[in-house]
Amino acid sequence: MILTYKCRLLPSKKQHAALADICESQRQLYNAALQERMDCYRKTGKSLTCFDQYKELTECRNDCGLVEMADLPVAVQRWTLKRLDDAYKAFFRRLKARNGKAGFPRFRGKGQWDSFGFSEFSGIRFDGKRLRFKGLPSGLRVHLHRLLPDDADIRSCVFRRDGRGWAVCFQVVVATPEKRTVKHAVGIDLGLKVFAYCSDGLVIPNPLLILRAEREMRRRQRALARCQRGSNRRRKVKAMLARTHADIVNTRTTWLHQQSALLTKHNDLIAVEDLNVKGMLKHPTLARSIADASWSKFLGFLSYKA
Repeated sequence: MILTYKCRLLPSKKQHAALADICESQRQLYNAALQERMDCYRKTGKSLTCFDQYKELTECRNDCGLVEMADLPVAVQRWTLKRLDDAYKAFFRRLKARNGKAGFPRFRGKGQWDSFGFSEFSGIRFDGKRLRFKGLPSGLRVHLHRLLPDDADIRSCVFRRDGRGWAVCFQVVVATPEKRTVKHAVGIDLGLKVFAYCSDGLVIPNPLLILRAEREMRRRQRALARCQRGSNRRRKVKAMLARTHADIVNTRTTWLHQQSALLTKHNDLIAVEDLNVKGMLKHPTLARSIADASWSKFLGFLSYKA
C-alpha cells in the first residue's frame, strides 16, 4: 500500500529563492497548458490529452529557444501537466454527475499555487538527509522527525509551501501487514457533544478546536479588514491569519491521527456508521460544528490504519 510521509525542509536563503522560482515556473506552465487545451478545443472541437502535452513538452525541452525548460528534471513538468489533466477529469466527472456547478479548471494566480512535485522519483536523489535535483543549488536538508521504513520504495514526492516554510511529502510503497485474528471488536458512534461513543465503554471527548481559536481568528480577521489593500502590512497580517488556520488544521490532524491509531491498536475489528457527511454539512446551524469534528477525515485515517 502507498503511504505519504510529510517532512519539513530546512532550505538556505539561496535554496528558498530557488524553490520559489521553480514553483512560479510550474504555475506558468500550468496556465500555458490550460490555455493550449482551451485553444485546441475552440479551433478543432477536440481536446488535448495528457500524453499529447507530454510529447509537446519533449519538443519544447529540445527547442533551442526554450532552453530554460531543460533546467529542471522532466518529471517536475510532467507532474504539473498531470495535475491539469486531473483537473479536467474531475470537471467531466462533475459534469456527468450533474450535481451542482461543474467548475471548469481555472487559471492560477500567484497566491493560488504553492506546490510542485515529481511524477516519479526520477531525476532526484535522497540519501536520507538531503535531497538533490537539477535546478536546486547544493543539497536540500530534510528534517526526518520519523524515519522512513527500511524497505520503503519512494515512488514520487511533492514539495509544498505554507506559512512556515517548505515541506516535502514522500509517496512510499510499503508492505501490507497481515490481517489480525478478530479477538476484540468495537462499534463507534460519532457525535458532536462527544466525538465518539465506543461499544466497549470508551468515550472520546470533542476537542472543539474552532471554539478555542475563535477569539484569535476574529482578532486577526478584524486587523486584516483594517489594512489597506496592496500594502505590506496587509500582506503580513494575511500571512499571520493563514498561519492561525494552519495551526488549527495541524492540531486537528494530529489529534485525529492519535485517536485513530489508539482504536486500531487495541481492536481487531472496527464497525462505524455509514454517515452522509456531505449532506449533513447543509444543516443551517450544525454545519460548522460538523466541519470542525472532521468525521470524514477521521474515518479515512481509521480506514487506512486498519
